[in-house]
Amino acid sequence: MGASQRIREHVQDHYVAVARKNRQAQFQVRAGTVEKELGMTNRTPQVCNALRSNKFLDANHLRLVRQDGPPSGMSTSVVFTFEFSDVPAEARPPETPPTTKSVYQKLREMRGIAREIYAQLGGADKVLEDERRGFDR
Repeated sequence: MGASQRIREHVQDHYVAVARKNRQAQFQVRAGTVEKELGMTNRTPQVCNALRSNKFLDANHLRLVRQDGPPSGMSTSVVFTFEFSDVPAEARPPETPPTTKSVYQKLREMRGIAREIYAQLGGADKVLEDERRGFDR
C-alpha cells in the first residue's frame, strides 16, 4: 500500500468514522498530527495532497469547507475542516468565511502581549536576568 493510501485510510478510520459516529456536522484534521500518528517524517506535502484529493473527498462523501495555515498550504500546521456532503444542507452549520490571516500574521498581532506583565516585574531585561541567575542554582 502506498503512503497516500495509508494516509487516506488512517484519516478515514480515525477521523471520518469517528465524526460520523458522533453525528458531527464538521470535523478538523491537522496535517502534522496525521503525519505524526503514522510515524512519517518529511511527508507533509503528501499528507496535505491526500487530504484535499478528490479521491479522498469522494470516497468519504466529504466537502472541504476550509483550510487554515500558511499560504503554501503545505505545512504541519495546516488544519483542514471537512463536512459531510451527504448530510442535508439544512442540517449543516452555516458556512464560516475562510480566515485570510496566516499563523504568522496572527503571531505578529500578538507581539507585545506580555508588555504589561514585564512592566510589573521590572522590565523584560530584569526578568531575563533573574531567570539566568536561577539557572546557576
